[in-house]
Amino acid sequence: MFKAKLTKDTGETVTITLPQDYSPLSEAVASLGTRLWSEHIPMDRDADKVRGELIPDNEMGEHLRRLLPDGYTLQDANDVAHMVTHANKLIEEDLGLNILFDHYSSAQELRDDIRKMTYDAGSESKSYYFPLTGVIWDEECEDEFPAGKAFLLDQWSGILDGFSKYTSRDINNMSMYFRGPGADKLLLADWGFIDLEDELYGIVDVRLTEPMTKEEEKELRDWIQGQNSDGLGEGFEQQEIPTDRGDLYVSFWDSSEDYFVKDDAEMDEYLGHSGQQFGGM
Repeated sequence: MFKAKLTKDTGETVTITLPQDYSPLSEAVASLGTRLWSEHIPMDRDADKVRGELIPDNEMGEHLRRLLPDGYTLQDANDVAHMVTHANKLIEEDLGLNILFDHYSSAQELRDDIRKMTYDAGSESKSYYFPLTGVIWDEECEDEFPAGKAFLLDQWSGILDGFSKYTSRDINNMSMYFRGPGADKLLLADWGFIDLEDELYGIVDVRLTEPMTKEEEKELRDWIQGQNSDGLGEGFEQQEIPTDRGDLYVSFWDSSEDYFVKDDAEMDEYLGHSGQQFGGM
């Protein structure tokens, strides 16, 4: 699709085939003896230390290059190549035709349509809910204190902003990391937050090509819990969220017996409702 030729001001060069995951991309840049991030390397203009040249290696690459904005960087080019290369096979053919016939006018329009096409390829939506906990670090006391439910709800906007920043570098949808039985049915898995009965919960909205079996759904729930405890959630709980009471740290998992990952019907029952259902993407 693309090759990126990077040239240092001293004349050294390296050529990288795109797309690359973040670590290999950073290693390639570092091989030039520079500590620049990929998002700081321009691909369409001169630069003081390292400049790049984007070289399409097929017709699709030529069309995709036209979608990149003025001043685009190595990271921008890698993101575009990545989103197309890793698009679900169910939309692969239509996506390729859309690109070749210049259906898109920007990289963001391409990204938005890939998500829409992926969602539309499914027929089943479900949501899973889990409790949140938090602690507040008091700098003056040099100690941490539990964050109450009301406080977490009050900080919803800041929590969402912090989570968006934390996940901004990962251009993969989380569904790509599920490898268990039924993985071929999972199109999208989106973590977020929801207010239910004046309490802030975590929510995972999933889109499926068809309903999972009980065994497959158990694997999916176990994976969600694993991400909450040791994956996505473990990383996020180390991100400070500034508040007027100190830095807030939010956890997607806790070791209490009360912890759960419930689906729509189970959450409805847990909240004591009859008939009203939550969830959906």
